[in-house]
Amino acid sequence: MAGQDQQFKIAEAFITSDRFLEKEIEVSTNIYEIVIYEDLEAAWLSGSVVITDSTGFMNKIQFKGSEYLTIRLAGAEENSEPIIDKTFLLYQLVKNVKANDASSTYLFNMIELHAFESAMKPFSRAYKGSIEKIISQILNGELNKTVDLSYLTNGVTAQGERRYVVPYLTPLEACETLVDRGTTTLGSPLFLYSSIHDENIRLGDLDRMLTQEAFNKSVPYIYSQSATQSASSLDQSLASTQILGIDLKSNVNAMNQVEEGVLGSFYTNTDVSTGVSYRARVSFKETFANLQKNEIIDPSDKQDVYDVDQLIDGESLDTYNSIYWHQVSSSNLYLDYKSYHDDNTNSEFALKVKNTILRQTLLSNMISIVVPGIAFLFAKATVGDILSMNMLSPIDDPNEIYDEKLSGDYLVYRTKHVFRETTHNITCDITKISQATGQTS
Repeated sequence: MAGQDQQFKIAEAFITSDRFLEKEIEVSTNIYEIVIYEDLEAAWLSGSVVITDSTGFMNKIQFKGSEYLTIRLAGAEENSEPIIDKTFLLYQLVKNVKANDASSTYLFNMIELHAFESAMKPFSRAYKGSIEKIISQILNGELNKTVDLSYLTNGVTAQGERRYVVPYLTPLEACETLVDRGTTTLGSPLFLYSSIHDENIRLGDLDRMLTQEAFNKSVPYIYSQSATQSASSLDQSLASTQILGIDLKSNVNAMNQVEEGVLGSFYTNTDVSTGVSYRARVSFKETFANLQKNEIIDPSDKQDVYDVDQLIDGESLDTYNSIYWHQVSSSNLYLDYKSYHDDNTNSEFALKVKNTILRQTLLSNMISIVVPGIAFLFAKATVGDILSMNMLSPIDDPNEIYDEKLSGDYLVYRTKHVFRETTHNITCDITKISQATGQTS
């Protein structure tokens, strides 16, 4: 029977290598800590593992950076099925600390194998098709990875059919280039990412992510300093909803928003083939209103990016163009398909800037929280999902139970899973671009 405070167990863990032939070295009882990183900006998982050795088996392995670690983690209950089943390449021995003559502790960095394989395989090839189709072809053909397109709005991107020539990039570099170019019809960015919950690579867009319900909608995480300080004495079900730590230092960066053209930008594209220039003025205000009009964001929400009352020389911030983008392209390179940069209208070219605006908005409004990992694991939550949290209001007002600005739904952008001994905590970088009015739930 699992201990009352045990949050997970290592069902199985073993090291293999091509040079071991069929031999597996079982290490489940030797693992002290596992750290796994997920990131919306990365199509692979990375992490580290701490392995203790009191029998000398690590010396016999003679580590070369070609060893694989398979980890199967399950719930603490007896006979529970694995929730996480992953294989990583142990590509670097970071540290070897000898506790005494008979015992050593090893810290390894690890990464999913397809990321290592990609780095070894720069290639050049021409593709035809939609952005999502080309990404799928590259990852399946070069890395034998399946791309899950169910996280895309309607399963497609807005750019349509194109011809793309990979100019001796690695498979993942080529896909990242295509992800940067792709958008939804509203200009929302794409993300190519990996999850601890399956072996696919996911291709998703911000529109689809923002229209999800929070995975913990019925029981939001809550931050109360007094409850957090006594979390160890709380009932397990209540303790699993407590935010253990919060870092708000990067919540607002107004200077970055201006420098990245988030509030207002002007884009020009000159087509040297036709001599035509396309111009588009894009502002966060207009982009935000368009998301509300299309019900990506609740029409009653207010933007949470800049102060609408701040004036510079008597003008609102969103009336300025803090960046002038200019690109030169040549259309009609291919008779039957558009090339990478081709578009036909000002509004199509504007999608590039909206992509940048929304991506930078997410990065500018990041905060970090630490939560128990139980809810994440059993809801199979990951980056790209929506997390709901409430923060008790510091104001002594019975009508304001929760802090209106900080409470609400957030997009999970990055996670750091820490499995140590019997506990599993997650540090989450979360972000949002809107604030619900009258948020008290």
